[in-house]
Amino acid sequence: MGRSTAFAVLTAAVLVLAGCAVTPPAPTPPPSSPLTLREALGDPTTVDFCGLLDLPDLDSALPLESRPSPSMGSCSFRTKNALISFGFPEDRAKERLTGATPVAWQDLTRDLRVVRTDLEGQPLLHLVFTDDSSIRVGTFFTSPGSASEALAAATKTLEGAVRSLVAGKQAAHFDYRENSLARLEACSALWSDSDVSARLGTTVSGKGDLSRHRCLWGEQGADRLARLEFGLGPRPKAAANVQEETLGGRKSFVQEISGGCTVRTSHVEGPGANRNQVEHALLAVQAPNACDVARELANVAWPKLPA
Repeated sequence: MGRSTAFAVLTAAVLVLAGCAVTPPAPTPPPSSPLTLREALGDPTTVDFCGLLDLPDLDSALPLESRPSPSMGSCSFRTKNALISFGFPEDRAKERLTGATPVAWQDLTRDLRVVRTDLEGQPLLHLVFTDDSSIRVGTFFTSPGSASEALAAATKTLEGAVRSLVAGKQAAHFDYRENSLARLEACSALWSDSDVSARLGTTVSGKGDLSRHRCLWGEQGADRLARLEFGLGPRPKAAANVQEETLGGRKSFVQEISGGCTVRTSHVEGPGANRNQVEHALLAVQAPNACDVARELANVAWPKLPA
């Protein structure tokens, strides 16, 4: 085949291929329908909130002092001067947000809204869905000069989540083991309201969050309250101010804190094999003789945990 013939054949092939080229489809517009929490997150008992973070954006803006750590129903990380927790609010009381301050938010669509509340001087930002359910970013800082850093971190955290959810990104989910604590209802699996009331010495009722992994008996800031949390974290161990005991047949770690007391016991490994986390049940009590009350409650509850 001569050069001119070969060139003609090659040119014809190129023209044929060009003529057969498929016009790329137009980009799919982002969803615009009103967004409920269930549509955004799916099963609230298994959501991995760390998967909704925009880590490069957070790193460049803050930066982070620790990598985000997932737990059941939340994700937490540290900046230089603040601890940030992203997840479900501690109870389902929608009336808490009735008087909240609306926050102007860029590119907020799908009938979502952002509001702010403050708890003991710490700012909390809430993303409220069309069914009035919400997720929140909480902050904790010890120096008044860190308030602006904490609010900036909370804002950046929520910005990344909003971008993902508005665009229709599906939240990641944990695949918990069959005997996981995540399969329990924190408000009803271990005690009744009357069990807790009898030991606190006041009538209380349990309020759980949407994940079902946390329950609060009493009101925040009250002199007498109990809180139970199922979560993920490093394996607990004894320390100078942490006492190892056997309660309810399980190795437990008791710590007295600011007039209150916590009792923690570990369970099976967490769902992420590379995270070096274990599940835990954490009981916190605020009351006179708080550690005595916490031990009593743990002795009742721990035998009911799955083997």
